[in-house]
Amino acid sequence: MSQISRDDVAHLARLARLTLTDDELDSFSGQLDAILDHVGRIQSVDVTGVRPTDNPLKSVNVTRPDVVVPSLTQDQALQEAPASADGRFAVPQILGEGE
Repeated sequence: MSQISRDDVAHLARLARLTLTDDELDSFSGQLDAILDHVGRIQSVDVTGVRPTDNPLKSVNVTRPDVVVPSLTQDQALQEAPASADGRFAVPQILGEGE
Protein backbone atom coordinates (compact mmCIF):
# COMPACT_ATOMS: atom_id res chain seq x y z
CA MET A 1 0.00 0.00 0.00
CA SER A 2 1.35 3.40 -0.98
CA GLN A 3 2.02 5.86 1.84
CA ILE A 4 2.48 8.88 -0.40
CA SER A 5 0.49 9.55 -3.52
CA ARG A 6 1.37 11.37 -6.70
CA ASP A 7 -1.01 14.12 -5.56
CA ASP A 8 0.90 14.40 -2.26
CA VAL A 9 4.14 14.86 -4.19
CA ALA A 10 2.51 17.47 -6.43
CA HIS A 11 1.24 19.32 -3.35
CA LEU A 12 4.69 19.26 -1.72
CA ALA A 13 6.26 20.47 -4.96
CA ARG A 14 3.82 23.40 -5.09
CA LEU A 15 4.64 24.29 -1.48
CA ALA A 16 8.35 24.20 -2.31
CA ARG A 17 7.69 26.19 -5.50
CA LEU A 18 9.10 23.39 -7.65
CA THR A 19 7.86 22.65 -11.13
CA LEU A 20 7.88 18.91 -11.72
CA THR A 21 7.01 17.01 -14.89
CA ASP A 22 4.53 14.13 -14.84
CA ASP A 23 7.43 11.67 -15.07
CA GLU A 24 9.16 13.33 -12.12
CA LEU A 25 5.96 13.22 -10.06
CA ASP A 26 5.62 9.49 -10.75
CA SER A 27 9.29 8.84 -10.04
CA PHE A 28 9.45 10.89 -6.84
CA SER A 29 6.24 9.41 -5.45
CA GLY A 30 7.77 5.93 -5.83
CA GLN A 31 11.08 7.02 -4.31
CA LEU A 32 9.47 8.82 -1.37
CA ASP A 33 7.19 5.85 -0.77
CA ALA A 34 10.23 3.54 -0.64
CA ILE A 35 11.95 5.90 1.82
CA LEU A 36 8.88 6.00 4.07
CA ASP A 37 8.68 2.19 3.91
CA HIS A 38 12.31 1.87 5.07
CA VAL A 39 11.76 4.40 7.87
CA GLY A 40 8.71 2.44 8.96
CA ARG A 41 10.73 -0.77 9.11
CA ILE A 42 13.45 0.92 11.17
CA GLN A 43 10.88 2.36 13.55
CA SER A 44 9.36 -1.09 14.08
CA VAL A 45 12.63 -2.58 15.38
CA ASP A 46 12.43 -3.50 19.06
CA VAL A 47 15.23 -1.61 20.81
CA THR A 48 14.18 -2.48 24.34
CA GLY A 49 17.30 -2.74 26.48
CA VAL A 50 19.59 -1.17 23.87
CA ARG A 51 21.52 1.71 25.34
CA PRO A 52 21.65 4.83 23.17
CA THR A 53 25.07 6.03 22.09
CA ASP A 54 26.01 9.62 21.41
CA ASN A 55 29.13 8.77 19.39
CA PRO A 56 30.55 5.27 19.21
CA LEU A 57 33.95 6.54 18.07
CA LYS A 58 34.62 8.69 21.14
CA SER A 59 36.29 11.40 19.09
CA VAL A 60 38.59 13.77 20.87
CA ASN A 61 39.59 17.30 20.02
CA VAL A 62 41.58 16.89 16.83
CA THR A 63 42.63 20.50 16.38
CA ARG A 64 46.23 21.58 16.63
CA PRO A 65 47.40 23.46 19.72
CA ASP A 66 47.59 27.24 19.48
CA VAL A 67 51.13 28.44 19.00
CA VAL A 68 52.12 32.10 18.92
CA VAL A 69 54.12 32.86 15.79
CA PRO A 70 55.28 36.13 14.25
CA SER A 71 52.74 37.68 11.91
CA LEU A 72 52.53 40.60 9.52
CA THR A 73 52.55 44.14 10.78
CA GLN A 74 49.64 46.35 9.81
CA ASP A 75 51.78 48.12 7.20
CA GLN A 76 52.94 44.80 5.71
CA ALA A 77 49.36 43.51 5.50
CA LEU A 78 48.19 46.67 3.71
CA GLN A 79 51.24 46.90 1.44
CA GLU A 80 49.74 44.78 -1.38
CA ALA A 81 46.14 45.96 -0.93
CA PRO A 82 44.63 47.70 -3.96
CA ALA A 83 43.36 50.44 -1.63
CA SER A 84 43.55 51.29 2.05
CA ALA A 85 42.28 54.05 4.30
CA ASP A 86 42.99 54.84 7.94
CA GLY A 87 45.06 51.66 8.37
CA ARG A 88 42.33 49.38 6.99
CA PHE A 89 41.54 47.68 3.69
CA ALA A 90 39.30 49.91 1.57
CA VAL A 91 36.59 48.09 -0.36
CA PRO A 92 33.71 49.34 -2.49
CA GLN A 93 30.51 49.99 -0.58
CA ILE A 94 27.93 47.31 -1.30
CA LEU A 95 25.05 48.51 0.87
CA GLY A 96 23.55 51.96 1.12
CA GLU A 97 24.57 54.27 3.93
CA GLY A 98 22.76 53.71 7.20
CA GLU A 99 21.78 50.12 6.37
